[in-house]
Amino acid sequence: MDNFIKILLIAASASLGAILGVLRSKIFASKVNNGLHYVFYIFSAITFIISVLGVIIFRNELKSFDIGVAIAAIIFSFLLWLATNRFLFFKNIYKSKDLDPIVNKFTSNADKNDIKLFGGDLNFLGNSPSEIDSNIQYTHLRSLSFKKVSILCEAPHTQIQRIRYGKILSEIPYAELRFYEPEIADLKVRGRIIQVQGVIRLLMYTKVKSGIYQSLETDTANSNGALYNNIWELVWDSAIKPTRQQIDSYISVYKGGI
Repeated sequence: MDNFIKILLIAASASLGAILGVLRSKIFASKVNNGLHYVFYIFSAITFIISVLGVIIFRNELKSFDIGVAIAAIIFSFLLWLATNRFLFFKNIYKSKDLDPIVNKFTSNADKNDIKLFGGDLNFLGNSPSEIDSNIQYTHLRSLSFKKVSILCEAPHTQIQRIRYGKILSEIPYAELRFYEPEIADLKVRGRIIQVQGVIRLLMYTKVKSGIYQSLETDTANSNGALYNNIWELVWDSAIKPTRQQIDSYISVYKGGI
């Protein structure tokens, strides 16, 4: 019976190790907080609690080897918790609605002279005028009354896009649009660039999957921040500036639909 129990313990330990290995691979493959990392948290917490309680309850019966095993279990369970938090928990991952307060808080800290936006057809601000009016990012941006709003986006190809652009241009003073060609050069990055007491800061977010984004806040003192800022300037300078006639047509389309 003792040998049979030992075999079961070995088999159970091997199975648990294999399961945790599979979960780790699944977590890394998804690159999204899917909740699987909580298995590691739970396992490390249970091991830590049982080990500590075991030492306290059986302290008079433990031999030196037993104490060593218990201490090792306590240490490694704690290290597993730290490792999970460091490597298996993807931070700064947000759903679309959870990203709004992150973006707005970042924008609120800006000097109000200039802000730069970049990203696609700006559909994250909403589609219809009513959606845009209730969009948290849009209403917050308007309320801050920046002296200059530079928006790097793609040229409008649909009526919805023209209405959206027309609403932005008619309601946000000093907004300037420039069009890049995402089919030719699109970094798949969205975000904002601001200045905080003269220091250039960037908030960038990339789509992990539909409705899920990973954000990064940095500044030009960081090499990645400096690189993205330089890329933005390069794309902005080479982007197409809409004519006055085009701008008036977008505004006219928007006002015609009100």
